Amino acid sequence: MEILYTVNPGIEDIAAEEIKAELGGSIEYSSMSGHVLQVINNGNVRYEAFLRLRSVNRAFMLIYKGVIGRDLDALISFRKKLYEVLVEKGIETFISPTTTFAVETERVGTHEYTSIDVSRVVGDVVIEAIVNKRGYRPRVDLRKPHVIVHVFVKENKVYVGVSLTGPISMHRRGYRIYDHPAALKPTLAYAMLTLSGTRDKNIVVDPMCGGGTIAIEARLLHEDIEVYCMDINARYIEMARANAYAAGVYPLINFLVWDARRIDEAKIPFIDHIVSNPPYGIRYGDPYAVRRLYEIFLEKAYSKLNTGGRITIITTEYNYVRKKANAIGYEKIHERVVQHGGLYPHIIVLEKTK
Repeated sequence: MEILYTVNPGIEDIAAEEIKAELGGSIEYSSMSGHVLQVINNGNVRYEAFLRLRSVNRAFMLIYKGVIGRDLDALISFRKKLYEVLVEKGIETFISPTTTFAVETERVGTHEYTSIDVSRVVGDVVIEAIVNKRGYRPRVDLRKPHVIVHVFVKENKVYVGVSLTGPISMHRRGYRIYDHPAALKPTLAYAMLTLSGTRDKNIVVDPMCGGGTIAIEARLLHEDIEVYCMDINARYIEMARANAYAAGVYPLINFLVWDARRIDEAKIPFIDHIVSNPPYGIRYGDPYAVRRLYEIFLEKAYSKLNTGGRITIITTEYNYVRKKANAIGYEKIHERVVQHGGLYPHIIVLEKTK
């Protein structure tokens, strides 16, 4: 059995490690593709196993993969090959007379056809294969389908799969009652905690917590960890409290209205990991104010970190952060670009070595 996962571009390796640890099999991926392919020899995987994954958005059982041309004629040959595969593999086992289906397409690269063209072709093939093999015409429902057929076209490669995780992305955690205006995806929060190397018994702080996503993900990830959720805005702290309550971790997080620029004065223990999604200059509207915030925060945080303690942040101000961190005395131990909200910020991990 082959399973195709969609993830935030830039964290494919983190998702691959989690998938392999939870489900086994062999893994393939390419950086910034937004997809991870898994091959499982034993097809008896429990549905609940997919729901445990914290780094993936969607999971699809792969039923077709191949090559596709870039011109309109390529859709004709693709249609013929896909029909043969759908009949052979029994697409009707996924779409019964009482279920509805829809096709969604992601396309990356330059092609003469559009994503809508691809979806139309695949939808027609699904209907034709089931009509010819079983005699009933499956119903299409574009709003709330029971079954989603996912198509991913990247340059000259094409993948077709059936959703295993439903129509809603798994990054939309049920606990997100309130969303911060610049909320971080929980999948990226998980990736940042992984890159920072958080462990049980650690002191973990998000000093600009917004809706509390990082703090909540830390508590869900570790059984025995001390987490502090801080923000200068009291309303955001209340939002974070509500989200933590919905996630079932409210009593396990310490909430504090506090200015990150005074983190050294906070009445909290010395810190092992600071993991945060600070304001971006692009979204904040005042790059100078954001850079000044970063400068003061990095300076004050240095004195509050344990030796070997780390700061992990996601930001579009990566050049400025690198420069200031080096001047203060941090050692940069990791940096990568990810995609988030239409932007390409960097996740940077800094360590206090002395």
